[in-house]
Amino acid sequence: MVAQPADRAGFELPRLSTFCGRFMRHSGWWPDYVPRLFRRGSGRFSDDLVHERLVLDGPVGRLQAELIHETLSTLEELLTKINDYSTAGAAMLRAKGRSASLTKAVLHAIWAFLRTYVFRAGFLDGREGFMVAVSTAEGVYYRYLKLMLLNRKPPVRGTE
Repeated sequence: MVAQPADRAGFELPRLSTFCGRFMRHSGWWPDYVPRLFRRGSGRFSDDLVHERLVLDGPVGRLQAELIHETLSTLEELLTKINDYSTAGAAMLRAKGRSASLTKAVLHAIWAFLRTYVFRAGFLDGREGFMVAVSTAEGVYYRYLKLMLLNRKPPVRGTE
C-alpha cells in the first residue's frame, strides 16, 4: 500500500544551493534534501550547534520542486562561516569526549578535500567546486585544531 500525504509527518525538497553566484550540482551539495513542510507537533529541531536539522516523527515524503538556497556570495562570508562553524564544531566534539591532534587535523582535512572534490565530483563545479573543497578542508582542519586546544584547557566550571 502506498502512503498518502495524510500518512506523512512531513515532506522534504531538494535544495539547490549557490556558492559565489554559481549553482552547485556536485561537491555533495546536490540534491541536498531538506524537510520544509511538516505537520505541527510532528517534529523538533536537533540540539546540534552547527547544521541543526529538523527531525520528524514519522514517514517523510519527497517533493520534486527545487528549493533555491542562495548561500555565501563573498569570500568574506565564507571565512566568517568557517571560523564560526569550526569553533562550534570543536565544542560539539569536545562535549562528545572526542580527542584531536595535529595529525588528526591534517588527515581529516585531506579526507574532507578528497571526499568533496574527487568522490563527490566537485571538480565538475569548476573553480567554485575547488573553492568549496578547499574551504571544507579548512573548516575541518580548524575544527580539529580548535578541539586540540580546547582539550588542553581544563573545562570551565558550570559549562559541562
